[in-house]
Amino acid sequence: MMKMLYLHQYFKTNQSSGGTRSYEFAKFLGDRGVKVHVITGIPSEPLDHEKIKVSSTGTAYNNKMSKSRRILSFLDYNRKAFFKGWKDKEAKVIFATSTPLTIGLPAVLLGKLRKRKLIFEVRDVWPDVPIALGYINNRVVIKLLQVFEKWIYKNAAHIIVLSDGMHDNLLKKGVPEEKLTTIENMANLYLYDEEKENNTLAENNAQGKEKPFTCIHPGTMGHVNGLDFILDAAKLTLAMDPGIHYLLIGDGKQKEHLQQRVKEEGLSNVIIEDAKPKAEVVKNILSADLGLMCVDNQYKILEDNSANKFFDFLAAGLPVLINYGGWQKRALEQHECGKAATTPEALAEEVTSLKKDRERLQKMGRNARKLAEEKYSDKIAKEKLIAIVNKVYKA
Repeated sequence: MMKMLYLHQYFKTNQSSGGTRSYEFAKFLGDRGVKVHVITGIPSEPLDHEKIKVSSTGTAYNNKMSKSRRILSFLDYNRKAFFKGWKDKEAKVIFATSTPLTIGLPAVLLGKLRKRKLIFEVRDVWPDVPIALGYINNRVVIKLLQVFEKWIYKNAAHIIVLSDGMHDNLLKKGVPEEKLTTIENMANLYLYDEEKENNTLAENNAQGKEKPFTCIHPGTMGHVNGLDFILDAAKLTLAMDPGIHYLLIGDGKQKEHLQQRVKEEGLSNVIIEDAKPKAEVVKNILSADLGLMCVDNQYKILEDNSANKFFDFLAAGLPVLINYGGWQKRALEQHECGKAATTPEALAEEVTSLKKDRERLQKMGRNARKLAEEKYSDKIAKEKLIAIVNKVYKA
């Protein structure tokens, strides 16, 4: 029986807030008979699966930490993850997922010292993103990080990236084509289908009062997310149609700033809620009318992102509006299930237009679900994964 060591500092299940890609992958591999030992940095959550073991390094981390405090957190996880991984002598394959890129250190060292094959998953192209955003500007540090990045890629048996843009980025850095596979974040169709079957949505809406037209953005509220853009659009929308509401769910460094803006500017059409477990976010998404994707769109490199909420919206059958270009814009417009609106004015106009044209809104929603089923379903992503794992294991 194959055993895999799975390194992910932020391993989350559906009972917590945040991305659940690693949980879905681990659960699928376990169902296929692979014994999976996950080493995470956060407190381990109960996981009822006989093939999956979760160990925690107990590493403190949150999105509000300073840059230096985050670095210390990464180093703490690396050190403890290495020693926990070293004790696991049965694992034949190592799977490590970034961010942070630093997770490549214990992954490569364990692979070399234990003579194990490494599959490395690139969720964000680091250090390119923090360099482009100006977070890292010391030339010596940049050079060291670039050398470190290439060292990881060289020592990985296979590399998974989450978008075609990331794929092209790594090709330009000299990574061989045959070493790369793109597996986008997945649309977990079963989560949305199960929630619909539970009829909780109908119960929640049976209150006798009209539900406002809701645009939803669940996720991190940090600098790169550029959520001032949504508030700018909301301010314009308030004058155009006060029946349109914007729901932001999550945490992050910009949350207090956004809350202050809502208060000071009287944005009565904006609701900001704390981060919730995935299961609760599913309910919010299903009860919304539009999904919003937002980044600080002055930085082109952020167009390569593959955020979970994009696929959640598709799975729920929600039209999607984004404020940037790239592969998601192409996918949405080609399949007529969304659109790019790169200014607050354009977003406000599009939202009000879709509210008035319910027939177009519903058609876009049907197209969104169809796209999820045909191209981005969790089943498609998981089958790609098991093919890579088997190939690496047998090599």
